[in-house]
Amino acid sequence: MRGMTVAARPVARLSSPGEIVAVVPALCGFVPKESLVVISLRGPRKRVGLTMRFDLEWCRDIPTAAAEAARRLRTDGATRAVLVVHSEEPDDAALAWTALVQAVEVTCDSARIDVTDALLVRAGRWWSYQCRADCCPAEGTPVDVAPTAAVQLVQAEGVLDGRAVLGSRAELVASIAPPVLVAAVSARQHLDRAVDSWLDRFAREGREGVRSHGLAVARAALDRTLCAEGLSLPEAAELAIAVQNVHVRDEVATWALTRHDALLSALTQTARLVVPPDDAAVCALLGWVAYAQGDGGLANVALARALTSVPDYSLALLLSAMLQGQVPPQDVRKLLRDTSRFLRR
Repeated sequence: MRGMTVAARPVARLSSPGEIVAVVPALCGFVPKESLVVISLRGPRKRVGLTMRFDLEWCRDIPTAAAEAARRLRTDGATRAVLVVHSEEPDDAALAWTALVQAVEVTCDSARIDVTDALLVRAGRWWSYQCRADCCPAEGTPVDVAPTAAVQLVQAEGVLDGRAVLGSRAELVASIAPPVLVAAVSARQHLDRAVDSWLDRFAREGREGVRSHGLAVARAALDRTLCAEGLSLPEAAELAIAVQNVHVRDEVATWALTRHDALLSALTQTARLVVPPDDAAVCALLGWVAYAQGDGGLANVALARALTSVPDYSLALLLSAMLQGQVPPQDVRKLLRDTSRFLRR
């Protein structure tokens, strides 16, 4: 826009295997365990693209794992890639998962993708599968606990975008887990009351009435997240039922463009306070908002919970197709902008 100065974010330049190891948790959103992490690098400047994490247990079918990694790299437009194996298995560190790494390298080479480095991270140290020089000692190199300026910049970018690095994927799953036992019974009761209230309002005011009320509930929930105490159980139940209305849900999704942090907080709090099957809409919406900001880890976890609750929930199926098709987050944001313009009309 004329007269506006836009400051571009600085670019982090990673120049060593140790720096790559240090930024992997920030790229995944959690510290990988028993994982193969594949980092896509695009173009002559080797810009980081898609970061993929595969369970090593799944990777025991080495040909399938290698083919899938190469396919996704090719879809992402990668010209190069970096492989990072995180494993604590009691095998010789220099040999652990060598066959898997070699298979991925061969498959990528056939797809004209150069694997610039392949690393093993284990017990606080890292090794290179490719380097045999003195710079990579047999006993491994300690993972640097004092991050370089480039690593600090990557970590700061995650904080700026509201993405916290958790200790494991299990912690990420737990961060949006539903209540259990007595808390689950209480949640079910509040959800039933919210449904009854919705039906009464529909009988009195019709579709437009429940839509307007649903949007008011959602706005109030976003404002409530600014308070220290967060959402109450009745408020979370009311929001969970409100976003089951497709018109409310789609309009709330567009708020990710302007109130991303508050929306993510409200949906995360709600997901922790409601139970299946009334959590499907909230979790699918949470996954959508996370994906729009490039948080693939949270998007996948939220999607899994939504599909577990309601396997044929339409928004969850659409999100699944977009994740499988590796649709870039900027395209998701464009779709939200188009939806916002359509709703305004």
